[in-house]
Amino acid sequence: MTTKRENTANNNYFEENGLPTKQQLRDLNASLREGDLRPVRREAPGERTDPPELLRRKIEYLRGFVLPERYESLTRRLDFRTRYLVMCLEDIYYPHNASAVIRSSEAFGLQEMHAVERTVRFAPNKHIVRGTDQWLDIRKWDDSETLVAHLRSRGYRIAVTAPPRPDAEADGRRVNFTPSDFDVAAGPFAVFMGTEKSGISEGLMAAADAVISIPMVGFAESLNISVSAAIVAQRLAERVRDPESGIAWQLAPGDRDRLLYRWLCHSVRDYRRILERGGFICEG
Repeated sequence: MTTKRENTANNNYFEENGLPTKQQLRDLNASLREGDLRPVRREAPGERTDPPELLRRKIEYLRGFVLPERYESLTRRLDFRTRYLVMCLEDIYYPHNASAVIRSSEAFGLQEMHAVERTVRFAPNKHIVRGTDQWLDIRKWDDSETLVAHLRSRGYRIAVTAPPRPDAEADGRRVNFTPSDFDVAAGPFAVFMGTEKSGISEGLMAAADAVISIPMVGFAESLNISVSAAIVAQRLAERVRDPESGIAWQLAPGDRDRLLYRWLCHSVRDYRRILERGGFICEG
């Protein structure tokens, strides 16, 4: 039988090594019942391989199988979608947190999300995401270093959400910001949220171009990750879309068509058979 002292020693080990406690892992496993997990959505057939002309023909064909109001709803939301700001999650342990961040990102028009699964799988709960993940591009990674390299190759700056760094001015440049004064116009950027237990990893903190902190004046020194993600995403997205910012944040025409086609597929029951009936080949 495990004694109370042994349990305390085990918990200290997990805390010292920045790992979730055994009880936290039991809570996590208990929350992952069969049928609860929400898999990352598959792309629509030909979404990335079809030439632009074929993609537009598919869009026009599928358009006839949705109500005009539905089609207008899809295109209106695409008008606000952006990849200029992307959300990234590093080792999120609790499905309800992963799910809440997905819902917040979709609600504020962020099209792209990345999840690092270094120590735990990214497992959103379908009862919480309520289908919002089907409208997003979500990609999983084994480590933060590879994801950071991928984002930098696409011209993204790396920002992490964390308390202000004390050495921020050591190299002569400002690193600490709030969601209201971070320079959104300096180029596309990715915002990383760290694990519930220990926050942003040391390696990712060292690689970051900026630290974004939410100002707080109460006794609370931290916020739940789902709350933090909603605050940061809303404020930054609002500033990016500000007409006076001069930022070209909208989706490129080809990207917009690709998403509209996928969204139409999600909106049409048995879309594969319907596309095939229209003379389109649906492989994969």
